[in-house]
Amino acid sequence: MNKPDPGSRLVQLDGLRGLAALVIMLYHLEMVFRSHGPFVRGYLMVDLFYLLSGFVLAVSTERKLAGGIGALAFTRARFVRLWPLVAVGAGLAVVRAFFIGMADPLTLLFWLALDLAMIPVLTGVGPFYRFNGPQWTLFWEIVANFLHALLLRRVPTRWLPLLAACFGAGLVLVVQDHGADNVGVSALTWETWYRPIARVGWSYVLGVWMGRVYREGLRTSGLPWHLALLLAVGGIMALPYLPISRANGDLAFVMAFMPLVMWNVAMSRPPQAIGRMLEWLGNYSLPLYCVHLTVLVWISELLGREVWVRFLAVAAALALSYLCSRLISFKGKPIAAAAVREPQQ
Repeated sequence: MNKPDPGSRLVQLDGLRGLAALVIMLYHLEMVFRSHGPFVRGYLMVDLFYLLSGFVLAVSTERKLAGGIGALAFTRARFVRLWPLVAVGAGLAVVRAFFIGMADPLTLLFWLALDLAMIPVLTGVGPFYRFNGPQWTLFWEIVANFLHALLLRRVPTRWLPLLAACFGAGLVLVVQDHGADNVGVSALTWETWYRPIARVGWSYVLGVWMGRVYREGLRTSGLPWHLALLLAVGGIMALPYLPISRANGDLAFVMAFMPLVMWNVAMSRPPQAIGRMLEWLGNYSLPLYCVHLTVLVWISELLGREVWVRFLAVAAALALSYLCSRLISFKGKPIAAAAVREPQQ
């Protein structure tokens, strides 16, 4: 197998993140329009985001952390990089809230200020954030980044699989009790506040371990780049039709299938001609992830749930995301795969 050139950009991870964001949009499309198609388990791509984040920081940032960057300073920098996504998503959602009269204007502005400050709902009622559902994943990513900079970077590589296994055991218990691996969306309560920790911890810590062994030089053979990328989408589409319970299927996907998919993508080598497109897809995924749900919901409220409305909603979400990607630059300050480079050996 041809290995990536040292110092080259791992654009295949950009492409994987972009495909994951598209799958999540199609999952929300089925949820909003109350259909039951092949993307009903698309919420599992959130776990892929955490796996990618751990992998990326292990490859590209841990040595900088070892060089003296404090956990608070690092987390502040991550928050600054993530905040434009929060502002775009919450800003669009509050416009809809004003339009439909969700609450009085002062209340909406107060809620917006809380969401922009990344303060989640603590009452146990409703969603994790008041306006834009996908924002909950960014909160936990910041928490994971802080703990990574404070503690996880000090954990020897040989101990990371054991730590991941501990989170994995917790994830099995949570998913079996909940019935699916879709915890984290709802507001925190005294009974359920801990459930997202196992979900985030399993994927993130496993990603860190995979990133470390990759950084240290481990390479294997893998699928061609296009098959490696499509495997993740194919797995999500096939999962609802397998003769297995929802909980067990989710666990198998997140704990076995998804890590193999990401490693195969990391091992692949796209042709140089396709690299720019994959890089663009990774950057485009960020605004798409943050604005699509509000667009889908708002259009369904205005026009109904006919088939033609679904196509219009997807087109509108893609177009508005593209506009945001043009107006708000995320280049050079990515939150996931876009800046990963092959480490020098």
